[in-house]
Amino acid sequence: DVKLEDITSSQQNADILERLRDNAPDLTYISIEDECQVDYYDFVVREGDNLGWLGYFVSRNKQLEGLYIEYFPDNLNDEFFGGLGYNQSIQNLGISIDLGKSFKSLVPFLRNNNSL
Repeated sequence: DVKLEDITSSQQNADILERLRDNAPDLTYISIEDECQVDYYDFVVREGDNLGWLGYFVSRNKQLEGLYIEYFPDNLNDEFFGGLGYNQSIQNLGISIDLGKSFKSLVPFLRNNNSL
């Protein structure tokens, strides 16, 4: 078992990973941010966050209906999007940043997800 505290920068992010892993029915969306908001569903990316694990837990989750990307570090796109491609529950995808060439990393998700 992976220790969530070892792969993330904050208790809030660890809580989100745990709820994703456990398919918590109240976690129906998350937002990936670069600064702390008030919302309990915000995964705030800081040094120490392993976004590959976030992608892994998102890929296996069956409750998540919405994913909103408001920030994403350029060098970690493949780690996250590789896992995202396996998710089947997301119905709403919001992207408010320019993903540039990383947009191609979304192709498997868009191709495989019939819920969008």
